[in-house]
Amino acid sequence: MKSQETQNTAKKNNLPLAEDTPNYIDPQEPGKSEPMTQVQKDNVITSQDLPDPRFRYGFTLVIFGAVLFVIAIYYGIINP
Repeated sequence: MKSQETQNTAKKNNLPLAEDTPNYIDPQEPGKSEPMTQVQKDNVITSQDLPDPRFRYGFTLVIFGAVLFVIAIYYGIINP
């Protein structure tokens, strides 16, 4: 009698992988998603919220040039 009970409990613990994974990792219906709340909509950054691309690229180049200038002074390529 005990052997049948242990076999039944062993079968209950061996779930397939699809049933064991949470829904947010492996959704059962990939086409359906939950609607966004107002807080989630407010936290989304769009391209309209970012500064002008020319400003972003220019700022990146200025920072990159400043870092190269400091490195050149450190290694003695440029003597101030």
